[in-house]
This record gives sequence, C-alpha cells and structure tokens, in this order.
Amino acid sequence: MPRHLIDWHLLDDATWERLIERSLHHYRATDRWSTVAAKRSIGLLFFNSSLRTRTSMELAAVQLGAHASTLNIGQGTWGFAWEKGGVMDGNEAEHIDEAVAVLSRYYDALGVRVFASLTDREKDRDETLLNTFVDAATVPVINLESAFYHPCQALSDAAAMMTHFGGKVRRRKFVLTWCYHPRALPMAVPNSALLTAARLGMDVTLACPPPYVLDSRILDLAEGYAHQHGAQFSISDDQSAACEGADIVYAKAWSGPAVYAGADEEAAIRAAHRDWRVTRAIMDRTANGRFMHCLPVRRNVVVDDAVLDGPSTIHLLQAEFRLHAQKAILEHIWDLL
Repeated sequence: MPRHLIDWHLLDDATWERLIERSLHHYRATDRWSTVAAKRSIGLLFFNSSLRTRTSMELAAVQLGAHASTLNIGQGTWGFAWEKGGVMDGNEAEHIDEAVAVLSRYYDALGVRVFASLTDREKDRDETLLNTFVDAATVPVINLESAFYHPCQALSDAAAMMTHFGGKVRRRKFVLTWCYHPRALPMAVPNSALLTAARLGMDVTLACPPPYVLDSRILDLAEGYAHQHGAQFSISDDQSAACEGADIVYAKAWSGPAVYAGADEEAAIRAAHRDWRVTRAIMDRTANGRFMHCLPVRRNVVVDDAVLDGPSTIHLLQAEFRLHAQKAILEHIWDLL
C-alpha cells in the first residue's frame, strides 16, 4: 500500500517525532543538496493558489535529487469531474479517476492541494475531494492542504518552534488567535496549528469569537493530545486576555462553522469582529512571546506593521522550515529514512 501523508493525526508519535527531527537535520545541514532521491519524481497538482507550498516542495525534491513538475489545474489542463456515476456533458473534459491513474503511471509520488468548499460541511469534514484523489492513486499522495488539514505547514511549524525554543516547548503557552479578514477562509491551517501545539505538549488556548470555535473533531483531538502530555487546553473569547503570558501568538483568519449556514450571514458576523487583530499592545502582554503566521498575511488587518516589523516574530523562520519539512516528508513517503 502506498505510504500517503493525509494528516499527522493518522500517524503514530514515533513517525511524527522522527520527521520533526529530520526537518531539524535539514535545517542544520551545511550542504543541503544530496542524491538520496535520485531517479525519483513527484507531480504536484494545485487546484488553489500557492507560493510557499509549491516552491518549497519543488525545491525540496530537487535538493534531494528528484524531479518535480507542477500543474495548476484549470490553467493549461483539462477541467476535472469528481463525482462518481455522473454524466460528463458539461465543461469538465476529464474525470479525476483517469487523470490520477495516468499520473500515477508517470510519477513516483503525487502532491495535491484542494481547499474546502465552505458550502458543504460534511463533504469538507470527510475530506471527500482529497480521499477521491487518494483512492484513484497507486503511488504515495502528499496532502498539500485540504479541507481540514495542512500537514506540510504543521511539520514546519513544529520544527520552527523546536528551533526557537531550543527543543524545550513542552508546557509553553501557545495561543491560536482568530483574526478578521475581508474574505472567508478555510480552516485547514488553524486546525493543524492547534493539533501541532497540543501534540508538542504545549499549553494551548484557542482565542476566537464564539461563532469561530473550530470543529468539534479538532477540539477533541487537541484535548486528547493535551491530556496525553499533562498539558492544558482552553478556549477564550477575549483575545487580549488570552495572550497574557503567551510564549507563542499564532494568528490566523478562518471562516468557522458559521460559513456553512450562509456566506452572507458569516460575512456579517466577521465584519462585527474587525477589531480582532494582533497589535503591539497584545504582544506586550505576552511573556516576551513570538508571533507566528503561516503567510500570506494581510498587514494592518490581521496583524499590525509594528508587530511584523519588530523583533518578536518568527514567521519567516516558519516559512524557511517549509523547505526542510518538505524534504523530511519526501524521505518519509519514499521510505528513504
């Protein structure tokens, strides 16, 4: 059976910890080029925009000696049909089953990015699009961000915090804070960030307005990880108070379950919380804490310039670790460790 990477919560602690260490190894390496994956190839399919995920995965493959090629779906490719048993008499010229089956014959692995629909909650919760892709593949598939999870970002976040704190992250205070954004955004990154911090044994606080509390499945997983490590897990609707004494303030905008009740309703709720952003005053309440964000980030909407341009950020370290984490992931799915 192919060694897929759907999300870390589906893999054991030993694998998770080994790949964090491999990410750190690649970060510390004086020579970042090798031939360990020579004569291998990966095809990357993006159904949504990407900067860091695309470039870091392409470069990670090349630096390991492999070949990578990228398809931006809908730009120079056929449109794909996803439904089983459908009559393809519309705009879609090719079914995902044939497309992925063919690419599986070309490549040694496939990566795919398919965002949440934000219209069908059960379809998003069940990762229907990602699982349809995986079921059609006969080679390992890497989730490059799906409806509910972003394992590539999660691994780089974990390694970045381990680096910053010298490996001593357990029981440090991690605050994941919702922030206003002019658009409704998916929940994959906040879901993964919350699970990452809890699995590292950090004391985790989710700070958000009540309509933006994350899905119950994610909260249950996070609480389980916290309990396993003797750490604390809490939810607060007071952003400033939640950040008191924090070691990490991780900012992210997301639409929350409210979006499934209706886009207009969610937009109105979101607009009523425009004051939820990370300011210098909030960072001053932390314990010399560090600001994190997966990027791209909207300045002076999600976070103020005074924070991003100040000394208390590690968001660029996060971004750098995308490359090192991607190498570890490729080593894992190709069983090169």
